[in-house]
Amino acid sequence: MTEGKIVSLKYPVFGLDWQRDPDDVSFVAIAGGGGSAKSGIKNCVTLARLPHALDASIKPTLVPFHEIDTGDDLVSGVSIGTKGGLVALTMGNKTVIYRVRHGSKTTSTYVTEFQTDFAKDDSYQSVLRFSPDGTKLATGGEDGIVRVWQLTLPDDDSNDETFAKKFKATEIAKLDNGHSGCISGLSWHATSTKLLSCAKDGQCILWALTDKKKKTWTKTGKLGLAGELALQKLDVKANRGKFIYRACHFHHDEIVTLQTPARGSSYLTKWAAADGGKLFLEVASVPIKDVIVCSMAINLRYIACGSSDGQLLLFTYDALRLLKTISAHYLPSTGLAFLPPMLLDPSAHEDDRIREYEDDMTVLSGSADYSLYLVSGFQPTRWVQLAIFLLVFLYLAFFAYLGEAWK
Repeated sequence: MTEGKIVSLKYPVFGLDWQRDPDDVSFVAIAGGGGSAKSGIKNCVTLARLPHALDASIKPTLVPFHEIDTGDDLVSGVSIGTKGGLVALTMGNKTVIYRVRHGSKTTSTYVTEFQTDFAKDDSYQSVLRFSPDGTKLATGGEDGIVRVWQLTLPDDDSNDETFAKKFKATEIAKLDNGHSGCISGLSWHATSTKLLSCAKDGQCILWALTDKKKKTWTKTGKLGLAGELALQKLDVKANRGKFIYRACHFHHDEIVTLQTPARGSSYLTKWAAADGGKLFLEVASVPIKDVIVCSMAINLRYIACGSSDGQLLLFTYDALRLLKTISAHYLPSTGLAFLPPMLLDPSAHEDDRIREYEDDMTVLSGSADYSLYLVSGFQPTRWVQLAIFLLVFLYLAFFAYLGEAWK
């Protein structure tokens, strides 16, 4: 079990992603900065490894190996693609694409940029996600419109200049018939043919690729309005303000969402499809009492939530059971990511590759307080430790008794 804070960064964190390079070694992209040059704080994305701490008493460390300097442009979000070495960044109301090439020396090259949000006031892109197959990018922002971009990727062996010239991002879907508020979350289905979106208008909507030839995307289902869960009605006196969907994630064919009011408690919910996928029924919900959660990540077995007061909360997926609450930061958690699963068989890895964390309960949280917080595995509670001690004591006492009996 390893747990601890990493404070080696020199800028506030506003987004992070954790994926694997072509050699199947995990790396994290950490986005942030200080905004204008007058702040004296660099705007950048740091690419880094998180080597395994062999001794549980040793705090986790961050090993940066490359930095993408974005000059005067603050980076508020990042997504790593699975093809072409692409890294997409949120800068204001646009997406900026870089190509990262791993090797003995990692390099990054600017590829292109394009505006994705067109709100009349306070236009900005709030979320972006590459599809699992790496061929599409979904974006959302203040104007409440989800856009899907088809990516034309040159050959991997193209030099950087040729790659930038041949690369294209074509808007193939402008999904403007769903939300009326800022997009707060996007999640791709594993097939890359379904997309989930949630927004501050209290809606969570399912979109699907209904015509592959024409590349037509259609609204095919929706979840219940935020604030209408039975649990929320019981807590009506304790909650203040309008409920919104803060985050949404696919888990196979189920969906996990996070709803919050302006003040009060947050609500974690699992949903299952009904009526051919047009509607989704609530399977289970749990309140996170007196905590406003602002970020969420999910893997096969666990859910991680980061709160506005810097707490990191870890749940089981199956029963939505709270496992642990950690005071990770003193400012809000702005990004969460689980360790990505290996893509190759372990026997295919080089013997001298970086030793990585192996527990699937390995999650990283970032914050505007310039810190990261890593948790890998669980330390037994005092009651469990006491039970183990008693079992060992009884085991030894039993054999001591047998020894005396044989004399």
